[in-house]
Amino acid sequence: MEKNNEIIFTFDNGKEELVIDGSSFDVIDYDGIESTDYEIVTEDNINHIGARVKRKKLLKRLISVEFDYVAITSIEEVAAQRRRLTRFFTPYSSGLLTIKLLGIDRQIEYEVQKFKINNKTICEPLSCLVELVCVNPELLSAVTVGQKIMTLVGGWKWKFSLPFRMKQYGPLKKNIYIDGDMETPVEIYFRGPAVNPMIKNHRTGEHIKIMKTLTSNDTMYINTAYRQKTVEIVNGNERENAWDNLDFSSKFFWLYPGDNMIEFSGDSEPEKTRGVEIYYRERYLGI
Repeated sequence: MEKNNEIIFTFDNGKEELVIDGSSFDVIDYDGIESTDYEIVTEDNINHIGARVKRKKLLKRLISVEFDYVAITSIEEVAAQRRRLTRFFTPYSSGLLTIKLLGIDRQIEYEVQKFKINNKTICEPLSCLVELVCVNPELLSAVTVGQKIMTLVGGWKWKFSLPFRMKQYGPLKKNIYIDGDMETPVEIYFRGPAVNPMIKNHRTGEHIKIMKTLTSNDTMYINTAYRQKTVEIVNGNERENAWDNLDFSSKFFWLYPGDNMIEFSGDSEPEKTRGVEIYYRERYLGI
């Protein structure tokens, strides 16, 4: 039975998984999952004491895991595992690392920087060290969270008894609480029909507005992630670039730690709209 105080590393290189959970492979030591290095750039004040902060940022994260292969049955098995591990931790294949500790799952993409087997003879148990570099140092929640801004609520179901009330539309506002340590980008789905739909984060005052009439078959897809910014209209299997329909005052907002009051609006009657869905993964400095 899995214990919450035991750490489990699951490596996925896109072709196969390697799980270090104390069964076949046992964790000996690890480093780099608690935090990463920071860079603070300052500039001296010319006519005043001290300095001022110009920029802060997280640097790439270095993670190392030392582990042993403990399920030895024969020298042939040791040789087979050596070949497997050398092939698995190749620098030519990126991977996804899932870390489970204290009942919490976090994920991070990695590149293999170094892999070493420390055995001096083939008769010794395999003792391995893998060093990873994670160019994006943020640890992500293992699951994507989805929030619906508007939906039908209440109402009757067959069979019903009197008195009953018809279905009503839910509020156009919703508070989204972010438990992570830093702001997180979002994926947004406007589901038509709608005229000039807009979604606003009252936490920052930023909004995204699309100057477009969406039909009942249209879905406006928006991604606010760094280097992944997208504005598309999806209709079945067809996807249309909609950057030209983006209102000039729009900002690709992120959600910040704590409360974020999100509001949906548009120039059409809200009850005709199928709603808005927001998806995100919370981001953490460490585990």
